[in-house]
Amino acid sequence: MPAQDDVLIIGAGVAGLAAAAELHEAGIRVRLLEARDRIGGRAWSIDAEGLEQAIELGAEFIHGMPPELFSIAQAAHLDPIELGGENFASDGKSVKRFDFFQKSESVLNELDGRGPDRPFMEFVHEHVKKDPEKLQWATRYVRGFHAADPELISVHAMVREARAEGKIEGDRQFRPAHGYRTLVEWYQRRLAGVAIDLNSRVRSIQWSRSGVEVLSFGARSGRLYRQAKKLLVTLPLGVLQADVSENDAVEFVPDLPQKRKAASRLAMGRVLRITLHFRERFWAIPKPGMPSLTQMRFLMADDEYFPTWWSVYPVEAPLLVGWAPDIYADKLRGKTHDQVVAQARASLEHALPQYAREIRERLVAGYFHDWQEDPFSRGAYSYVKVGGLGAQEALGAPVENTLFFAGEATE
Repeated sequence: MPAQDDVLIIGAGVAGLAAAAELHEAGIRVRLLEARDRIGGRAWSIDAEGLEQAIELGAEFIHGMPPELFSIAQAAHLDPIELGGENFASDGKSVKRFDFFQKSESVLNELDGRGPDRPFMEFVHEHVKKDPEKLQWATRYVRGFHAADPELISVHAMVREARAEGKIEGDRQFRPAHGYRTLVEWYQRRLAGVAIDLNSRVRSIQWSRSGVEVLSFGARSGRLYRQAKKLLVTLPLGVLQADVSENDAVEFVPDLPQKRKAASRLAMGRVLRITLHFRERFWAIPKPGMPSLTQMRFLMADDEYFPTWWSVYPVEAPLLVGWAPDIYADKLRGKTHDQVVAQARASLEHALPQYAREIRERLVAGYFHDWQEDPFSRGAYSYVKVGGLGAQEALGAPVENTLFFAGEATE
């Protein structure tokens, strides 16, 4: 007979780890099935030689001060560091101080949740058609912050999110002092004695009111069946949206048309982020005719590949992060690691031409993970499409008190 558990959890990302820890500490027999060879999902911190600061390949920030998250941050000793510093913009020739958040918010504050839902681009064309600069910054904000296609993202959903952000001081941003690995390791300690099956790719889920049977494939164990009374699914939206004929897709038997419908009303944002490691913080070197970049936080650039850069200030580490969202990420698809690093370096030189020599001579390495090409994520994070308000709740709703759903796309 297949092994029997109280609860099976598919996915050992942060949602799966958090649920497993709570269930385990409540005395419930739980097992995690994870397709990757590590836990943490889209929270992935790595070390770089000669660098104290952790490099994030996935999640990096804590947005706002929601009490639920900050209570966890305190318990896990994440020691959040609030972002500070100055924002700049570059046109490829000169760099100036520029509050692009204020420029974007002058448009975003006009969003109205009344009337029929519509795509952001339709709204913004109607309201700022006489101001091309406002249109540019508002569109760049939606692509950059939401990783969303402005032609698809829902105005109603953006209004709801803005209201929620207002309740948690969403304009404030923090970074775990030692990286998100601190959180993953905290959950790992809480899960001592819990079975975590790595390299376990779930292929099908047979379910009924009486329980579930999960078929998975392991690197060493081959075909394996697991049985449980309940199942918690924390798969990313991109995986849930995959056709069952595709490799690494998951099939539910019987089918869940209500979940497929909910998933179709959401979209997975596309992002390629890269961290460039330098021998020193070259941008702190004074240059004639340049504003001081010593406290640089964000740099917005007119670039076709990486239009956004940020430092880890107030931590003075020699790291700059390049952000290629949506259509920019598409241009980098299929490129090799070396090609992406080379393009990021070229984009940074274009944004900071006064430092081109320092960029070339002091670059140590570039680090990134392509979440779009990762079969176990198929994208960065989700957003609501036009007409999709309520889809996140529908995706997260339990089925027959047997199947449960959690994770970023259900929140």
